[in-house]
Amino acid sequence: MKWLKINTVLLVAVLSFWVPSSQADTQFRVIVDASGSMLISDPDKLTSEALRLISNLAPEEKATLGIWLFGEEPRVLLPEAIVNKANKAKLASYVDSYLTQDVKTDLEAILKLLLDTPDSGDLKSGFNRHWILVTDGMVDISLDNEVNKASRDRILNELSAKLEERGIHLHTVSMTGYTDKDLLESLSLLTNATHTEVAIPEDLLDTFDRIFTQASPSDELPFDGNYFDVDDSIKELTLVVFHDGDVQPQVVKPDGSILPLETTKNLLVSVSSHYTLITIRNPASGKWQVNNADLERSNIRIITDLSAHATRVPPVIFQNEPISSTIALFQKDQVIKDEKILNLVDVKQTLVRLSGEQKETLFSRQMEKTKGQFKQRLGGVTESGNYELVSVLDGKTFSRQLSQFFTVHPAINFEGTNPSGNLVAFSAKPVNLKLNMLRSKVKLEFTDQNGTTEIEDMPLVGQGYWEKIVPVSANDNVKVRAQLIAFTQAGVRFEYWTPIWHFNRQGNDSPTVGLGDTSSDEILIPVASSNNDVMPVLVPPSISVVSESEESMTASPTDEEKQEVKSTTDEVLDEVSTLSTTEWIMYAVLNLGGILVIAGGVFLYRSMKKKRSLKRDDVDDV
Repeated sequence: MKWLKINTVLLVAVLSFWVPSSQADTQFRVIVDASGSMLISDPDKLTSEALRLISNLAPEEKATLGIWLFGEEPRVLLPEAIVNKANKAKLASYVDSYLTQDVKTDLEAILKLLLDTPDSGDLKSGFNRHWILVTDGMVDISLDNEVNKASRDRILNELSAKLEERGIHLHTVSMTGYTDKDLLESLSLLTNATHTEVAIPEDLLDTFDRIFTQASPSDELPFDGNYFDVDDSIKELTLVVFHDGDVQPQVVKPDGSILPLETTKNLLVSVSSHYTLITIRNPASGKWQVNNADLERSNIRIITDLSAHATRVPPVIFQNEPISSTIALFQKDQVIKDEKILNLVDVKQTLVRLSGEQKETLFSRQMEKTKGQFKQRLGGVTESGNYELVSVLDGKTFSRQLSQFFTVHPAINFEGTNPSGNLVAFSAKPVNLKLNMLRSKVKLEFTDQNGTTEIEDMPLVGQGYWEKIVPVSANDNVKVRAQLIAFTQAGVRFEYWTPIWHFNRQGNDSPTVGLGDTSSDEILIPVASSNNDVMPVLVPPSISVVSESEESMTASPTDEEKQEVKSTTDEVLDEVSTLSTTEWIMYAVLNLGGILVIAGGVFLYRSMKKKRSLKRDDVDDV
């Protein structure tokens, strides 16, 4: 069936003369709080620098960017348009002068506006939508709390559903501890995006940098101290250097000369108060050096034919959900299978927990090489938060780094209430559609004051959530927790115990229900209870890894689980060499559409030609 693809390519080439081709594959829309309190939360206007940063990071002609402000009413700061030099310059002139003086923060109005705002015409079909919301407040459109609550409920129920349906990733950023964290975190979780609490305004830059990396991953170069090595396969590199105040970084080239921080033909420099972005085309091979920089926060993105690809880590990982990682090397679009080359490559993977400026390394270990790829299966993370999985490849003559950011959160929100009379109700609601509700189940464990334990299934209400209503007798004092036996939509199985709740009733009084002790020192768990032969890591806190040989001794995975841990090689090669049913239909439709357009064009051309001929005949007759 190659003729179908070839025919489609030819048709697209012909149609490109009729219809302008779209270039951008990523949409960035940034929503910025313009209330007066932002003057206190962000006195140095680091938000403006963050907006310039994401504009500078976005590859020209490959992404669109628009910026909106919200407060008492929404307004456009920068209309969405393709990222290019002209729009970058326009953004730079706008972001330093916008006012933050609004009294109210109408989040509902701005989300409605953006949902109703058409996408830019410069976007490809199937593009990725990444929206970023920066705020320091709560929903406060009125002095009446009931009005605010009604608006909040509409955001959480109606608008979040629309965001989810359209595949929008809404990354939320809290500038203070006074924001409605539950609302913002729920919006991000529902849309498979990250929620970040910024401890100090400077952290906003790192947050935007991480969001961009998550939206548009690329190969990187690792730092070795303040040095990094450039090999001859690198066509372009971009240094994102964070630094203090106006102290500019110093970049030393392999020949010992200082790189001038001025834009030239092969050098693009963007200087800001807290970061400097340097793009170098055709960089010289050898050892480079960077001085006067915060290297813990800085990174080096590259464009190269010798690249590394990793299995995708979902933006949201559930607590206790295992993480399977596979890495392969590619020369252009071809996987490298030469064992002589691969035997020279070592891959080290590190899991880091992010908390503001603090970075805590939880795990670090060499990956095993198996069948031309490097594999590792990590146990589930038990503590909520933002994490980074860093993979560093050392090929002796070259090096590569991959950074993958994700959020860890419980798969369900479990809570108890007292709906009426002597009843207590417990509900377990999924945080997003990644959880397969029909395959998963929830069990309730009741422990009374005598230590007697009973376990009951929690009924699934429709397909939306689990709920159990319990009558409470006089003088009952019971602890309750829920066990989630879960499957993701991809078939990955894991288990999770919720924090302990309790309910009690004094005599004939109404029962009370509340959250019990939730403290825990454990951050990481073994891979799964079914994997008995696991290899403990000697770095606390402990995490377990299943090697290739050990995986073969465990129970055989289901077809869906096999699909989840599909290798990077297969993912990339499948994309290059095979077509799904949907794609066959798409190509067929494109062919048919192309033929119709061309036929219509020919018919139109002939009609116009005939009219011109008749006009000439009329002129001759006169």
